[in-house]
Amino acid sequence: MPTERTTTAMSVSTALISVDVAAFRIHEGALQVLTRLPDAQTTTVQAALPAGRIQPELDRELDDAARRQIHTLINAEPGYLEQVISIGNHHRDSRGWSLTVVYCALLSADLTMTDSPLARWYDIQDGSPLCALSYDHAELVEEAIRRLQSKIQYTTIPLYLLPELFTLADIRDVFRIILGKAPPMRSIRNRFLAGNLLEDSGQKRRGSNRPASLYRLADRNCTRLFNRLYHTTQTG
Repeated sequence: MPTERTTTAMSVSTALISVDVAAFRIHEGALQVLTRLPDAQTTTVQAALPAGRIQPELDRELDDAARRQIHTLINAEPGYLEQVISIGNHHRDSRGWSLTVVYCALLSADLTMTDSPLARWYDIQDGSPLCALSYDHAELVEEAIRRLQSKIQYTTIPLYLLPELFTLADIRDVFRIILGKAPPMRSIRNRFLAGNLLEDSGQKRRGSNRPASLYRLADRNCTRLFNRLYHTTQTG
């Protein structure tokens, strides 16, 4: 007769437990999400998010599993990684009852990435990917984008989508790309030049207007909170 411990383990194993990652970058003025194209190993005919089961021998914690899914497609490390939501039900996966922990990952615009032949980046428009995705992955992307649209207004996370060196106008462009609107340069300057968030590189970007100072993030492991920029979007 199986022990209570064995019975519990068997019941837990009946659910498919996975990690799904919505990894974003900004490329040529558009927000893009990383997907995996179908191949002979998969049963789907549409692209899907980087996703897979947790492997206890490889993943000491959930974040490790999320990073591993990204690394199966690109040899790059996300500058920012956050759990967004956990979803579980009997209908999201045709193979059976499925539970997934959904992550949002942000990658720098100037990363040199060697993509897998199965990796494909798709543009985001109006909060949704411009492609059909397998399972409920389009909904997962939309969940991650809603989190991104909210947190960009009161944290430093827009900086993680920028290249190593950037101007204040580049920060404003991240807001415009993600929210469809951007705060005035005065607000950008007051927020991001205060509190030693940025370091002046001493270099300038020269263009048709006067040269613009190039900055870098002083500490890439520091996420700071502010008052929300657009109070009309605040809930609660």
